[in-house]
Amino acid sequence: MPTHSTRFRRGLLAGALLAASAAGHAHDMPLAPAEDRLSISAGFGLMSLHADDPYPIARLPGVLEAGSPRADERRDGLDYAEVALRARFSENWRGLLKMAHHGGRDARNETEEAWLEGRAAPLHDHRLAIKGGRQLLPLGLLNPVHMHAWDFGIAPLALRGILNESWRADGLRADWSHPAGWSAGLGAWRNQGFPGADAGGFKLITGRVGWRDASDSLRLEAGYANVNADGRALLTTGLAGHTHSVPSCTRIATDRVCFFGTAQMAVLAARWQAPGSPWWVGAEWWAKREEGRLDSINGTPDYTGKLNGGWLDAGWRFAPGWEAIGRLERTVARHALAGTNAALVATQAGIADSDQALRSVGAVLQWRPAGGHRLAAEWHREHTGPETNSVWLLRYQFLFSQGVL
Repeated sequence: MPTHSTRFRRGLLAGALLAASAAGHAHDMPLAPAEDRLSISAGFGLMSLHADDPYPIARLPGVLEAGSPRADERRDGLDYAEVALRARFSENWRGLLKMAHHGGRDARNETEEAWLEGRAAPLHDHRLAIKGGRQLLPLGLLNPVHMHAWDFGIAPLALRGILNESWRADGLRADWSHPAGWSAGLGAWRNQGFPGADAGGFKLITGRVGWRDASDSLRLEAGYANVNADGRALLTTGLAGHTHSVPSCTRIATDRVCFFGTAQMAVLAARWQAPGSPWWVGAEWWAKREEGRLDSINGTPDYTGKLNGGWLDAGWRFAPGWEAIGRLERTVARHALAGTNAALVATQAGIADSDQALRSVGAVLQWRPAGGHRLAAEWHREHTGPETNSVWLLRYQFLFSQGVL
């Protein structure tokens, strides 16, 4: 007799296939037509996540993360529900307000984006854009895309280890673009989460430079970020749960290690697809360097940590609406501690053993049969410790957009 979980998965698949006979196509929250002064967008996602062992792993071995250990997210049910309002105030001014509810053990409501953008052409054929508010940080090619719209529903290991999967903050950015394909930007942000800390003021600075050819077949991107991480807490015991915020370091307790220092990140990204070809490849490489000290009940050694990692994607659009993508990943962490009880603090923080690389191989088959509908089946084989773990993820998503004015 089928189990409740099996019946749910069958129902989820059948419902997704039935809904796919409707209309539409979307990859992200759809943009309203240019003539709409106000539009509303809404969507939801269902998921079925299963793995041989608890997933995600509570701590990435050898990585100095933050907050509580991760909870086991294997489940069937609602992934998210979201709604957004887009406004075009004039030819040069527009804004977005986006809110979402996330399901699971760490169910929560969030204001994911809330920004106002102005555009101008101060010089012939040059473009300048200023955007202020809550937004995804412009680093690499993947992070500026909302997680709900990623091809893979599971974040790369490098992104989890470096910035807690996805990074957004409240701030102001300025971007310049040239018709020859060059672009550059600077940003100042009030970061309240990993890899920084809940520090007041604009203590996160970002910079980027990019280029794309005239046919948009090749895209290159380089980025840099420097963030104040004074008071980033790692809870060695306690309730598990995914969080982008960081617990307070106002006191040092037996279940807490706090990092005081700075974190610097660099990213290189590229994507290439020949005009008219169904094949494409993309890659990103991330690096993080942290310097400061670790405070714990056992001592306060000086600390330097390095993490390098990235992934390579290869995609094939073999039929209208159908796409298969493969992914290879590798991430390596290194740490150096000097001071009283350095080895004991490293063990408490879970970074004593960082000799082995974290590796993963994955694949996704996705189908976008009609506007707003997407069905994706995903598999990963992760090597994040002495054991390996096979992970399967089935997702159905629907996105809708309608002009109001």
